[in-house]
This record gives sequence, structure tokens and C-alpha cells, in this order.
Amino acid sequence: MKNKVFIIINVFGMGIAIACCIVGYLALEYDSDFDAIHKNSEHIYRVSAVRKFENKLTKFGYAAFPLGEIVEKTFTDVNGSSRYFRSHSNFKKGDDLFASNLSYVDPDFFGMFTFDFISGSPSNLKDKTSAFISENMAVRLFRSPEAALDKTVTQVYGTELKEIKIAGVFREPPMNSSFYKDEGQAFMNFENVKDEYKTIKADDWKEESTLFVQINDLQRVQTVHQQLQPYKENNNKVRNDFQVNEFALDPFSSMAHRDRAEEVRAETWAAPPLSAIVGSAIMAVLILLIACFNLTNTAIAISSRRLKEIGIRKVMGSMRAQLIIQFIGETTFICFLSLLMGVCLADVLVEGWNLMTANNIHITPHYTPAFLLFMVGVLLFTGVLAGSYPAFYISKFNPVNILKGKLQFGGTNYFTRTLLGLQFAISLISIVSAIGFLQNANYQREYDLGFDIRGSVIAWVNNQSEFTTYRNALLENPEILSIAGAQSGIFSSRAHEPVKHEALQAEVDIIDVGDNYLKTMDLKLIAGRDFIKDSETDQKESIIITQKMATLFGWDQPLGKEVKWKDSVKLIVVGVVKDVYTLGLWREMEPMMIRYVLPDKYSQIVVSTKSDNVSSVNAFMNKQWNQTFPNRLYNGYILSSQLQQVDQLNMSIVYGYTFLGVIAMLLSVTGLFSLVSLNIVKRMKEIGVRKILGASVFNITQVINMEFVIILVVASLLGSWAGLAWSTVIMSSIWKYYQGANIITVILASSLLFIICIATIGFKVFAVATMNPVKTLRDE
Repeated sequence: MKNKVFIIINVFGMGIAIACCIVGYLALEYDSDFDAIHKNSEHIYRVSAVRKFENKLTKFGYAAFPLGEIVEKTFTDVNGSSRYFRSHSNFKKGDDLFASNLSYVDPDFFGMFTFDFISGSPSNLKDKTSAFISENMAVRLFRSPEAALDKTVTQVYGTELKEIKIAGVFREPPMNSSFYKDEGQAFMNFENVKDEYKTIKADDWKEESTLFVQINDLQRVQTVHQQLQPYKENNNKVRNDFQVNEFALDPFSSMAHRDRAEEVRAETWAAPPLSAIVGSAIMAVLILLIACFNLTNTAIAISSRRLKEIGIRKVMGSMRAQLIIQFIGETTFICFLSLLMGVCLADVLVEGWNLMTANNIHITPHYTPAFLLFMVGVLLFTGVLAGSYPAFYISKFNPVNILKGKLQFGGTNYFTRTLLGLQFAISLISIVSAIGFLQNANYQREYDLGFDIRGSVIAWVNNQSEFTTYRNALLENPEILSIAGAQSGIFSSRAHEPVKHEALQAEVDIIDVGDNYLKTMDLKLIAGRDFIKDSETDQKESIIITQKMATLFGWDQPLGKEVKWKDSVKLIVVGVVKDVYTLGLWREMEPMMIRYVLPDKYSQIVVSTKSDNVSSVNAFMNKQWNQTFPNRLYNGYILSSQLQQVDQLNMSIVYGYTFLGVIAMLLSVTGLFSLVSLNIVKRMKEIGVRKILGASVFNITQVINMEFVIILVVASLLGSWAGLAWSTVIMSSIWKYYQGANIITVILASSLLFIICIATIGFKVFAVATMNPVKTLRDE
């Protein structure tokens, strides 16, 4: 109670640090429990295709359609199997259209995976006309889960409508699940794939889906793996572009984490980026260390005022162990108060975390025995770490020296200086990271991807007739500058296949576009020509390539060069465009090859406008779509949303590090203020003598501040280096193309540090430097 201000500051600071640790713990738990809801997860495997190309093995989370039926009928060691295939259909109830988030699965699906049913029976999955929906979907469609059972809705795909019955409602799976969908989800029998996708045949080895198998006897897993291998030939005979080296069995229990690490292409959700999880936990621990260091310095400062109390306790018979227990107990009690505050603040920080991570991660506070054990561990860790040094250091003093007044205690020493330096170094890591990510956001916002991403909108159509009808409706809008058609395009359904030139073979992105596509997407032609309208020759053999593809094959003069595609199709280069970042800023830019298709192959419509008008044009396209295709949900996609995702992620990280940096800096300057105050108290008579002997205010200020300036300089160097390394590691784990923190970042962060520190202690130092020396030198 005699040190209320210092204690309140430390309780509040430590409370925030503990709340950060709670968020870090929940994030780690979220990641470690990914797919833990499924009780059979240890016995479930995904059949993945391992492809070998250019001596590199790549895993794909797919298997050919027929393999699922073969496994179900002939593999006796497999106790259950299910294919998993996403639908592009919608649900319609009355005049309202809803995104269905529908997936087609086999009847064993609900037996293999754990879904908590509110109503209905999973056995009805055998019925083609039955649908099973999640609680959120039931509320959207029928306002309550109970009201949904046995009701009917209309499934809409293409121009077809089909009545289906709601046969069951299940509780929403947690977000850390491979099958999670944020707006609810639905499942239907796999046989419905043939109705929606009429070109797909059950025996077509070119078509793929996700295939899961359940093997109850784990000793038979290797046998099942061996039984799968002969079917590689079925695939390889018809897929020259996709030669399977092996069919692998991926354990479902750790599948999401491997997909994250190996960037496996799959229809299921991968676990969140490891950098987001581990980075948050590490920063939380660093903030906790700052709080502990601050409490240590505060405990030392408070103890310096209790020296006579300690001396009297020793004279009265207190053992050193008792004093150690007392001091650590007092510190632990302060940490306990901080723990209570941290638990209260955790709910607020969790909401902030969820807002920053958007739809990527969503954690919820829950207090399990493991969490309570974690809290006890945090309490003991902080109490012992913060209290040990003052307890062991002060308890060893000789009571005679204390009571005679000969003991000089207070000010700074190597230990307190080290703690203060570490505090500011850790603070700088957050500040450098925040400024670095802000700079990176501006850099990536203006990054040239090689095409007009900011003014383009794409929508999908089913055929040439729909394309023509919709295009004519859109021509009414004067804000639309250009319209083109395509079968596949940038950021949309592109292929990635091998091509050959003489002995050299490489994989490239392939898009199939129609007339006016280069102009509409603002692809910059730097050599050769565009495709000729309605040209059969261009359709059969002409291609336009990117600079990177020309460089890959070593072509200085690429025009007229010949490549082979699918081992037999000869293609001639007629044009070269500026490099295009087909994967945005997230992954390495791929070489790209552009082919020409006629309008009868169009499956999408591409619209360009000025970047300022893209939102209004998209709204207009939505309106015209609803009038043109009243039974289908608008599927338009603003390409610049890719940049918005990058920007949102950058700013989320900026907000997170800014928050941590502010907290760390507040704790650090509190420690600095404490040490400066103690140092001044210890040197008051020295300062008075210096003033009498003619020392100036500047000289006094220099004497008081010099050691702290050195501490800040060392902390700036250490913290800036660590911040540069840390932010670079985080950025490189998220993006391929970014601007890392640089010297400007370091200068800004270090300048901010010094300004805050000067503002914190400046008035205190100035007051002492201008004080009348008589007040410090008199004894009475």
C-alpha cells in the first residue's frame, strides 16, 4: 500500500502480458487440436497422388474417380471409404438464392467422420435426393435447426432445378476442421456428381476427387498401400500430363499440418500458417519477460526502502530462507493479482485477435484442466522469475551494516542495466516489425502484377449463349471499358502442365482465352502479335508466352519457337507479354502460356473498368445477372480482392505488433523511470557537490543520463537487428514478393524509442539538474 503507483502499473502491465500469453496458448491449442473432433482420425487416411516431375516429388490430395469405387468393392482391409467433391450449385427457397457450400460424399462419410446430429439419421445419406445441412445453414434457410427436418429446398446448377429433402441437421463443426465452411455447409450423396457435372463419367481416370479410407487394423495400412500401387498404371495410361509415382496414404490426424507445410493441393482446409501461431506465442512470451523484468526492477526499488526492516527481521531471528520465501511470496501475490486481471482482459484480446486474423483462425476462451494447469505454470514462472533476484540478493545483507547505515543500496548495477536493455530490445522487435509491415503494405499495394488487377471483374457462365446474352446486358454501362471471354484465365481455373522444347521440359501455367482478352486484362505485349479473331490456325497451334517462359527455355528471340504440349500437340510462339504473377504475391511467379479458344468454349466473362469504378461495375453486373439468370446466384469476382487480402493481412499484423509494441514500451519506460529515479536518489549529494563546483545543467544531465544513453544505444542495435531478422522470417513465410524492413525502418523505430524515453525522464532529470544544491547537502 506504500507503493501503490508502482504496484498498480506492474499489475496492469503484467496482466496484459498474461492476457497475451492466454491468447498465444489458445492459438497453439487451436492448431494442435486441428481435426481432433473426429474420433476415428487415427484410423482415417487420405489417398494422395505423388507425382514425379524433373526429379521432384510433389504431393496432391486427389485420387482418380474410379479408384474410390475400386477401394470400396475390392479392398477387404478398408473398413470404410468416401470420396469428397465440392459442388458449385446453390440452394433456392422461394425467391431467395443461397450459396449451398455443398459437397458430395459417399454413404460411409458420416460413419468415418464425427458430426454431432441435432436431428435426422446419417443413414439417409444413401438417398440421392436427401441433403444434410449444418446448424447455420438450417437457420439461414428455415430460421431454426428443428424446423428444417423433412423440409424441401431447390438445388440449382446451371439451368437445372432439382427438389431435395433435408434429411438431417448437424451442429456446426469447429473452425479448426478440414471440412469447415464459414457460412454453413451441406452434404449429399456422391452419385449426384453425375447430375451436376454431366461430362464426368465414373470410369474416367482423368477426373479426380478427394478419397478417404478408414483402416481399423493399423497393421494392415502397409498392405492397403501396396494394393493401391498397381492402379498407377490406370492413371498413367491416360494422363501423360500427370504421371503418378505413388499413391500415398496420408494420416488424417496430421493431414492439415502437412498440407500447410508442404503446400499440398487439396480440397480440404489446411491448418493456419505456422508463423501466425508460433509468432504470436513467441511475442507473448517476450512481452511476459518484459513485465517480469519490470517487476524485478520495481521489487529492487521497493526493497531499497525496506533495508532497516530487513535488518531488524534478521536481528529478531529471521532465517535467510524465510526472507527469500517472504519476498518471492510478495512478488507471487502481485503476479496473482495480475493473473486475475489477465484472465479478465483475455476475452477482449481474443476478440481483437479474431478480428485481425479474419476467417483464417478463430479462437474461443475455454477453461479446461489443461488451461488451469497452464495458468498455475504462468503464475509460478512469473512469481519466481520476477522475485528471485531481489529475494536472494537482499536477504544476504549483513544486518549490522544495514542498521549502521553503511550499506549503499539503490541505483543501477549490471543486472538491472541488462534487464532494462533487454526490455527495450524486445520492445524494438515489435516496433520494427510494425513499421516494417506498414512499409510492406504500401509496397505490395502498388506492386505491378503484370496485368490490370485493380479494374477487372470475372464472372462464370455455362456456354456461348449465356456469354453473349450477359455481355449484351453489360454493354449498357458506359463505365465498362472492355469485355472479353475465356475458358480459363489469370487467377481463375488455369492449368499447370509440362511442355517441351527439344530436350528441355518444364511446367507452365496455361490459360485459354478469347478475343480481346489481352486488351481487357491489360496484358502488355512486348513482342509479336495478339491472336487473330476467329482464326482456326491460332486456335490449333499459336501461343503467346510470358518473358519468364522465354527465359526458362533460354530464348533470346522467342517468336517462331516451337514447343510440344501433351507429347503430341505442336505449338508456335506468336507473341510475348510482360511477366504475369499468376499466384499473386503469395508464391513464386510461374511461367505462363496463353492459348486461343473460340466463343463456343467460353466459360467466363472478363470485364475491365477504371479502378475507381470497379465496385459500382461489380454491383451493376450483380443486378444484370439477377435479371438475366434469376435462378442462379451471382458469382462475380473482383480480382483486386487478392490485393485486399494481402493488405488486410499486412494491416492485421501491423495492428498486432503495434499493440504489443505499445505495451512493451510502456512497461519498459516504467522500468526506465524507476531506475533513473533510484539513480538520482543515490547520487543526490554528488549532484549537489558538482553544482557547487560549477557544473552546468547540461553537464549534470549528461552525468545522470550517460549510462542510460549507452543502454538505449545497445538496446537499439540489438533490438533493431532482432526486429529485422524477425520481420523478414515472418514475411518470407507468408509471401514470395515483399519489402522487408530496412534502414529507414530501424531509424524510425530507434528515433521513436529515444523520443519516448526523453519524454519520460526529461522533466525528472531537468528538475534535479536545476535544483538548489543546499537542499541536497544539508543533513537537517
